[in-house]
Amino acid sequence: MTSTTSTPGPSSAGGGAVPVKRRRDRAAREREILDAAERIFGDRGYQRTSMDDIAAEVGVSKPLIYQYYGSKDGLFLACLSRLRAQLLDAVSEAVLAAPDAEQAMYAGFVSWFTFLDEHPRAWSVMVDEGMLAAGPAAQAADEVRGDFVELIATMVRLNLPPDRPTDEEEIQIVAQSISGATERLAIWRTKNNGSPTPEKLASTLQTLLWQGLDALRA
Repeated sequence: MTSTTSTPGPSSAGGGAVPVKRRRDRAAREREILDAAERIFGDRGYQRTSMDDIAAEVGVSKPLIYQYYGSKDGLFLACLSRLRAQLLDAVSEAVLAAPDAEQAMYAGFVSWFTFLDEHPRAWSVMVDEGMLAAGPAAQAADEVRGDFVELIATMVRLNLPPDRPTDEEEIQIVAQSISGATERLAIWRTKNNGSPTPEKLASTLQTLLWQGLDALRA
C-alpha cells in the first residue's frame, strides 16, 4: 500500500498525498489573492476596484477568485477578516507582555500605529468609505473597532482598584473615547506622511490618558 506521504503522481492509486498538495497550493494562492486585494482596495478604494484588477495582479483567472470568495464583497470581507486578526494579535501580544497596566497601554498604542506602518494600505481597507454606509463590510469594520474597544476596556478594568465598584458604562465611555482618539490620530498621521513616530504618538497619548485614568481610579 502506498504511503500518504509519497510524492504525488497522476495515478489515482496511492494518491493520498495529492489532496494535501492541493490544500497547500490553495492556501498559498489565497494569501496571494488577499495580498493583492489589500493593496488594490487600499490604493483605489472599494468602488474603483474590480475583480479583473485583482485577477490580473495575481495572475489568475477571475472565475477562480469567484470560486474562492463568491463576490467582490466576499473578497473585501476576507481582507477585513485577515487584517482584524493580524491587528488584534499584534496589539494583544504587546499588551499581555507589558509588566503593568500603564506600560500595557503604551505598548498597545505603539503596536497599533506600528501595525499601520507595516500595512500601509490596511487603514484604507478598514475605513473604506465606499462600503461603510451599510451592509456586511460596514458591520465587519464595526467589529474591528468593537474588538479594539473591548481590549481597551479590559485594560481599564484591570487598572481599577479591587475595592472600587465597576461601572461598565463609565468604562465604555473611556474605552470608546480612547478608540476614537487613536482613529483620528491614524487619519491625521496618514495625511502627515507617517509622522510623528508610533513611539511619540503612544507616549503623548498615554501620558494624556493616564492622568485621567488615575483620577478615575480614585
